[in-house]
Amino acid sequence: MVKVKLKKENKNITLTGLMGCGKTTIGKYIAHQLKKTFVDTDQIIEENEARTIPEIFEQDGEAYFRKVEKEVIKEVLKKNDQVVSLGGGAIVDPESRAIIKDQSFLITLIADPKDLYSRVKRRKNRPLLNDEKSQLETLEQLWDERKPAYMDSHFQIRTTGKSINLICAEIMRLLGLKKPKVQEQEVSIPRENFKYKIYFKDLFRLNIDSLNPGGQILIISQEPIAKHYLSIVEEKLQQGYKVSTMIIKNGEDAKNFFTYQLILQKLLSLNFERKDTVLALGGGVVGDIAGFAASTYYRGINYVQVPTTLLSMIDSSVGGKTAINVPEGKNLIGSFYQPHMVHIDVNNLKTLPDSEYRSGLGELVKYTLLGLNWDEELGDSFFDFVSSHVDEIIERDPDILSQLINHCLRIKAGIVSEDETEKGIRAHLNLGHTFGHALEEITKYQRYSHGEAVAIGVVTACYLAEELGYFKDHQIQRVKDLMKNLDLSYAIPEDISTDAVIESFKYDKKTEAGIPKFVIPKATIGRVEIVPMIPENTIRKAIERNRVQS
Repeated sequence: MVKVKLKKENKNITLTGLMGCGKTTIGKYIAHQLKKTFVDTDQIIEENEARTIPEIFEQDGEAYFRKVEKEVIKEVLKKNDQVVSLGGGAIVDPESRAIIKDQSFLITLIADPKDLYSRVKRRKNRPLLNDEKSQLETLEQLWDERKPAYMDSHFQIRTTGKSINLICAEIMRLLGLKKPKVQEQEVSIPRENFKYKIYFKDLFRLNIDSLNPGGQILIISQEPIAKHYLSIVEEKLQQGYKVSTMIIKNGEDAKNFFTYQLILQKLLSLNFERKDTVLALGGGVVGDIAGFAASTYYRGINYVQVPTTLLSMIDSSVGGKTAINVPEGKNLIGSFYQPHMVHIDVNNLKTLPDSEYRSGLGELVKYTLLGLNWDEELGDSFFDFVSSHVDEIIERDPDILSQLINHCLRIKAGIVSEDETEKGIRAHLNLGHTFGHALEEITKYQRYSHGEAVAIGVVTACYLAEELGYFKDHQIQRVKDLMKNLDLSYAIPEDISTDAVIESFKYDKKTEAGIPKFVIPKATIGRVEIVPMIPENTIRKAIERNRVQS
């Protein structure tokens, strides 16, 4: 098949195929993804005739129905920007088929008649299946009769064994279409009656004027990031503001009291006022410490996040957790302070080192287990969507990444709106973090990036869930397979002792009365639960089971 691009004057997509092949379900999904209008010609016919299709067949016969159907199709295709589900026999008539092909891209959905039979048997709303013949025999006969017409469509897609996501992606790829890019998203914090926007735009379009950001802006960044993006941000902001910059030390080690103090001294030396703005340009480290400084200077000044790493785009730039590390543990000193705006340019990920990119993928896998379906109408699993788009993710396809980042932030924004200060459901976002933070602490933040540690923590949490009867072995294998495909390590190395991991839990923020709480996945992938009071022996078993990669 030849890949074609949809012309502006010919935007309709029409779906045909035998009854039960999924024209309506898939059509609704594509329309939803592409922001098009969905039309079902059978439904229009029933509305126009004020009777069901079986009644039309019984009372006036198939010839009358096909005549009415042809007129409805002509009328429907006068409009553009639609996804149209056709009756299974609509394209048999050569004249109708010619009209459809001229006014749209005609796609045949092909499935084995035996598979179709399992879907439509015992249904009474299929007039051609209501005679005395075996339904399977009828389906096979209809396929033989209609096959020449079906194969005369622009494209034919076999649907057997494929998810709706996969079929939709195949259709969009064949037509040269892409899901419309998300432009913005809003985070609402009811407790403070506060809202802020997440913008998905090119960095050259950065604009903070709507914040009333005062006269001064301090950009805080780290050297590798500053090399690529600082001049762009400076040039944009210098058009209306006095802009200063501060480059802090690289790495997690920068999140300490000394750096925090340096930032505050910088703000004081610049005579920053309450309306002035701190802008964090970088990953999670920059965002955490810049946000903490902004939250405490004058008890809170404007604070903007411009994340440049996958991890910070997917997670840390949104939600208002700001903190620094101390020798006793990670993020133990901090505050909840929401940014006033977040600006995400997914193209920045092109320059991200592979290790940093993998760090973000660890958090991505975490989000696939947190419970929001990829498509709310159809209930498709986010885990399945990510699993079926591994190649695009590895290749850093900007369109797929934009969709994934937006979806992860929808999950987080929903949780944060309900529980800003982690008194309840927000703790779900800590899936994998109790084990992950322990590994970071034990290795002094030198061996693992945060996301890499979380990836190991997620799999260990899966083993813990199985020990408690919440999760099954085949589900753990699915999670590990996704980790492997994303080139993520997930096993705890032998040189990190189980005793050391257990000891590190003492300083975890989720520990109460010396007993750690864990977020663990439940039986259905996409659901988690906070479980306290887990016997230490059970935790040890989970750690030991995640020693050897298999």
